Amino acid sequence: MSFVVRAAATKGVLLRLREQLGFIEKGKEILKMKREQLAGEINRLLAEVKTRGELEKEIMESYEYLKKAHSMLGYQNLQSMALTVSQIDVSGLTYSVMGVIVPELRIEKETDISNVPSGIAYEAAEKLSSLLRRIIRLGESEAKIEKLVDEFMSTNRKVNALEQIVIPSIASTIRYIEGRLYEEMLEEFIRTKHVREVIRRRRA
Repeated sequence: MSFVVRAAATKGVLLRLREQLGFIEKGKEILKMKREQLAGEINRLLAEVKTRGELEKEIMESYEYLKKAHSMLGYQNLQSMALTVSQIDVSGLTYSVMGVIVPELRIEKETDISNVPSGIAYEAAEKLSSLLRRIIRLGESEAKIEKLVDEFMSTNRKVNALEQIVIPSIASTIRYIEGRLYEEMLEEFIRTKHVREVIRRRRA
């Protein structure tokens, strides 16, 4: 899709449009490079989140250990033992990927289950605590993907707009002005030739 903008057919306008077109084409190439790098980072993160199904399966298996502990110890005892487990300490940070601010979760301190007194409760705690780091990393990767996909879509729309609308429009306008200037040059040439012919005849 393109359309011609009827601009003043002057050499000055033509020069400015050519400079503008060159600038926009360079900008388009930068955006395409950004789009490719975003796609590469998204693909890398998608490979990481493919483990979600496996992780969910392991969580359900660990939950069976928790149900077993609950049935053997009862709710009150299990809750009391849960209070002996220190909580995991996680801090939230951000950093930039191609100008996109994405989250980063840093584990400052792992959970400690060493004080759990019951063997069956300890086994359940061990199974679940071993999955915490992976759950956190999976959530971090999914949040990054969401941010990067939004930026990828926005960048892709910009590239498409430049390629399909803006650049063709400016290029069409340049061709229009070049054609008008060429016509004017021909008309000037014909007028000059006619004037010279008149003068030559008068002198004859």
